[in-house]
Amino acid sequence: MSQEDRQFVEAFARGLQLFEALSKQKKPMSNSDLSKSTGLPPSTISRLTYTAMRLGYLRHSETGRSYELTPKSLNLGYSVLTGFALIDRATPLLKVLAEKTGQTAALCVRDGMYLTFVQVVSGSDILAVRFAVGGRLPIATSAAGPAYLSILPEKERRQLASRIRGQLTQQNGNVTAFNAALEAACKDGVSFSRDTWRRGISAVSVGISTAHEQAAITVPFATGSISVANMRGIIAPILRETVQELL
Repeated sequence: MSQEDRQFVEAFARGLQLFEALSKQKKPMSNSDLSKSTGLPPSTISRLTYTAMRLGYLRHSETGRSYELTPKSLNLGYSVLTGFALIDRATPLLKVLAEKTGQTAALCVRDGMYLTFVQVVSGSDILAVRFAVGGRLPIATSAAGPAYLSILPEKERRQLASRIRGQLTQQNGNVTAFNAALEAACKDGVSFSRDTWRRGISAVSVGISTAHEQAAITVPFATGSISVANMRGIIAPILRETVQELL
């Protein structure tokens, strides 16, 4: 075992797996559910949920047989959000985007192979797609993914893109479509998707790179409510203008 391995605290890592499983599902989970989701033994899960309840981070759901996160767990996330200076700068512009388009506007940052929403302004349109802070988009199939990749330094972009291609290959995903979307985003500075992340949802996204932060802004639509021409001719210019105001 290497010195680095000796520094790894297995119990802490397992606790984080528990919280990740609960946050991804966004619904109460039983010990059995958590064991299947994390791959941890039921006995380990039982000790972890007991400890988290004693500390006030978990509580029993209404059924009494499952667990859900408590408001105390929000402290773990909000302290992270306050570290993103881009959120404060982007929020007024997200509001303008939502007002101009009637659609939801969201700011997202990388979390592994996903992009996590750190700020969301909901649109007023009755068909506006609803996102929430903490929700995630896969880099591989969303419009935000290629947009984010396009603003990374070339070496970092190639490394992450290679990992995504490997993931798509394992999942029988469309590597060709991903490559085309990434090439277009790098060329045009804007990314589009129609039904690639989720059937019935399209999006227009742009990447943002400052001295210390990289992110993407995305505006989703119900696919049937907008044409490709309007995505490119109306929404894309508005997004580009928004990014210029942030830089």
